[in-house]
Amino acid sequence: MFVFSTQAQRYRSKNTHEIAIAFGISDFMTDYGQRFESNSNLTANFKMGFGIIHYLTFTDYRYRWNHQTSYWDEHFKIRSELSYHSSDLKHYGKWIKIINGVEGDKLRAMYGKTNTWHLGSAVEFHFVDINDFGSRRDPNLKWSPYLSLGAGVNFYNPSIYTSYGDGNWKDNYSLLFKKWAGPDRARDTKGTTMSATLGVGTRFKLGEYSDLFVEWRYHYFFSNWIDGLNARDDVANKFVDWMVWFHVGYVYYLN
Repeated sequence: MFVFSTQAQRYRSKNTHEIAIAFGISDFMTDYGQRFESNSNLTANFKMGFGIIHYLTFTDYRYRWNHQTSYWDEHFKIRSELSYHSSDLKHYGKWIKIINGVEGDKLRAMYGKTNTWHLGSAVEFHFVDINDFGSRRDPNLKWSPYLSLGAGVNFYNPSIYTSYGDGNWKDNYSLLFKKWAGPDRARDTKGTTMSATLGVGTRFKLGEYSDLFVEWRYHYFFSNWIDGLNARDDVANKFVDWMVWFHVGYVYYLN
């Protein structure tokens, strides 16, 4: 008598790729404006940002009954991104109202702009099984919330302006408000710095091979020169520059 034993071969996941575009509001928190003042931090110093994103996923979206995955495959994505952000900067808060005389005029006359390119990567943790969401086999599974943690390099280019006097502050730093009136405290030169990012968002199932997503992300810059201002000897200069990016995007599954 012959005994045959068979074992079904389990299908192992392969890497899949997605590409996305994103648009939203970039809000910079810098030396412009009063700290924790609503106009400076919520409604005024912001502009649009956009990005191109690539996702690497460690599971195959095509459902198979013998699909073999791990917890990492089912819940994590690697995200790579190139994004651009800009902001118009102006002083807000009580100090521009209560500081009188020449220094008050100098503070009210100052304004600026900053532009940054961000090149970075992040790990996304998805609460919903990535394979279940991506395979579309459950019609009731519409949302996929996630958290992200990452790092990147940033190329920044600030501009500083004043309408006080002839406006040529590079030749006469005394045209700027006193805490920034010096070459070691105001400069509009390009620079490079690292940043850390923390995000929270969710995807929404749009079609068989596409999603929409909405995300809030915090950028912590390892520099205080993103806006071109750095009042080194001021006790109120406690924090480096940071940014919040609220954006929406469209994701397409490449395979």
